[in-house]
Amino acid sequence: MRQVPQFKKSNMGSYVLALYVGFHQTVQSVISLVADLSKIHVPEDLANSYEQLVGQLTDNNNLQKARMSTEEQDAADAERDRLVSYLFFVISNALRSKKTDILNAGKLLETVVRPYRSVASQAYSAETGSIRGLICDLNKEEYMEAVSTLNLRNTIDELEEENEAFDALRKAAIDTAATRSRQVSTVELRAQTDGVYNEICERIYASGLLAVEPDDVTLITNLINEINGIIDSYKTTHNQSMGQKKEKAPSTPPEETEPAIE
Repeated sequence: MRQVPQFKKSNMGSYVLALYVGFHQTVQSVISLVADLSKIHVPEDLANSYEQLVGQLTDNNNLQKARMSTEEQDAADAERDRLVSYLFFVISNALRSKKTDILNAGKLLETVVRPYRSVASQAYSAETGSIRGLICDLNKEEYMEAVSTLNLRNTIDELEEENEAFDALRKAAIDTAATRSRQVSTVELRAQTDGVYNEICERIYASGLLAVEPDDVTLITNLINEINGIIDSYKTTHNQSMGQKKEKAPSTPPEETEPAIE
């Protein structure tokens, strides 16, 4: 029987999602470069299935990375609260002014902001709506002069910008969660991908044993060696990442070379 290199164990079952996805993206890209899939006895629908599964896993991984940053949301919320507090402070301080124009401006704007004094203690969505209402009221023509007198124009504009930025972050988080709820679970996708990958490897190996033409043997041998190189590379990356978590990494068991594919 012709000697054909065997596929190495991948250990992909122990990879974190990002590494697992990267491994299959790399293997799938190599297989996609085979001009004639019949040479390796991989049906087109099987190759397409592998590509689709890798795509779905990539989407799952990207969504996982795209979760809204809590720090970013907290920063936007803190900044809008700071601006609201400053706005209220300036108006309250104007009520104690000895300058008539400032005092009158403070009195006028106090009637506007009074219903919004508790805005910072409201739930996120409620606070967003209340701040919009506050800004809408302060932008009315009858209050323009008072806003200008207390130099609050820039503060109001900044508050509107921060409020809308926060709302965009919230909506993005909701959209991400909704998309994630429609996804096939990553566990299920990994199981399906493992099955398709194993079948493809088995077909490639069997094709090498059955090949008659020297060019076909060379094609299959090179393909297996290339995929084995990918396996080695990702194993090394995985082992290095595990080594960073442990003072002493466990010894690596002898590499298996049976035809069985993992």
